[in-house]
Amino acid sequence: MKDALNLLTPADGRPYAYAGGELDVPHAVEAFKAALLHVSESVPGRTQLLQQTALALLSRRHQLLISRAGTGKSLYGDSVFSQFEGSTFKAQFTQGTRLETILGGLDLKLFHEGKLWHDTTHSLVTADFAYLDEFMNANDLVLEALLGILNERRFTQGEQQEEARLHTALAMTNHLKYSAISEPILDRFMFKASIDPQGDALNDILIDLAYAKHHGKASRPEHPIPLAVLKQLSDIVQGEHSDRSIEASNDILFLKNELMETYSRLLTTRHHAAPVRDGHGPNPDAYISPRTKAASRDALNASALLHHRNHVIKDDLHVLRFVLTTIPGNDRAMSGASQDIFAEAIHSTLQAYTEGDLQTVQDLTTIAQTYTWFAHGVPLETQQQHGRVMRLFLSLIGKSNWQDVGYQTFIDALQGKQIANPRVNALREEILEDILEHVGNGR
Repeated sequence: MKDALNLLTPADGRPYAYAGGELDVPHAVEAFKAALLHVSESVPGRTQLLQQTALALLSRRHQLLISRAGTGKSLYGDSVFSQFEGSTFKAQFTQGTRLETILGGLDLKLFHEGKLWHDTTHSLVTADFAYLDEFMNANDLVLEALLGILNERRFTQGEQQEEARLHTALAMTNHLKYSAISEPILDRFMFKASIDPQGDALNDILIDLAYAKHHGKASRPEHPIPLAVLKQLSDIVQGEHSDRSIEASNDILFLKNELMETYSRLLTTRHHAAPVRDGHGPNPDAYISPRTKAASRDALNASALLHHRNHVIKDDLHVLRFVLTTIPGNDRAMSGASQDIFAEAIHSTLQAYTEGDLQTVQDLTTIAQTYTWFAHGVPLETQQQHGRVMRLFLSLIGKSNWQDVGYQTFIDALQGKQIANPRVNALREEILEDILEHVGNGR
């Protein structure tokens, strides 16, 4: 299995030594990599897990670790979050855990005035990071309260409406349970890993050496990375930075979606519609939600950023393994079936499309995008942000003026293409069907 471009490999071959102070973006990326590599001093044998954690941190999303007791989950969480400035909320869940544990106790003064108002100081609502131990032991009421905080970053209860500043949560569990409440909660964790306690001689020696040095405690850096630096990198990944962005061409996004469809289809075929696994319910890799499909773009952006690129390339598609599969958190563990299926899916996807096919996908998506603007009456000739796509479209159809474009222009552009690849042709037919339906309904 290609290891997702070795996401944490230093650009110059040596980890960057952060000594405090301001960081420009290239140095911030290298300092971020070095910080996570530093975690391996306390918790060896977690290279794949650290790469997945890097993607979670850069995309402001959460990671779920599934493991039995004694595999260093707590040490791992402490080690990761200690690399950054910011407050960390910790909780160990049981069936008896109350809402006040995560939301803060009730404000007694307001309670006597007839208001249920939580004092969220030092709660999950006001934390930058969260370590949620034995997560799936929580009752459904607590799990439901976590939904808005984990995904929408918002605490909502009656009159009390607060923005949650949570950046990333690491949740630990020794089992999975499935219910109407727990399934959407699990979907909030775009990244999942399973830590196999089974080691080998090398891994056991590395653990012994790490324990002799750190005695099972997190190794804290002298200069943690400022939270503002992590947020800046996340802003770039999520397209929220004021002057830096990461582009992905339409054909790359097409391949992303095809890869996910292929993986899902292969997984369903091999596992006969999500069988029971280890007695814990359906295979968590079997369902890919629309939320995950869309959010996976951030993982591609994070891969590009970690390699100091401002655009996504085909090789970045390998990081979708960290999104689609529950990865082995122990580097020495045997590769699971889902890893093999992903390897087959990405190989068959990349082999299925020639460069000519991908250029056709680019042309088709340009037509589809331009048609959407046209149908909504967007005056493209006066909007600079759409100018590049409009010029590509005009060049594609051999016209020089946007005023010469009509509905038939789009129909002719689509029908005039000879497309041999059945999947690419299906894309053309879907676009054409939408346009013809629009025209048939009286425009």
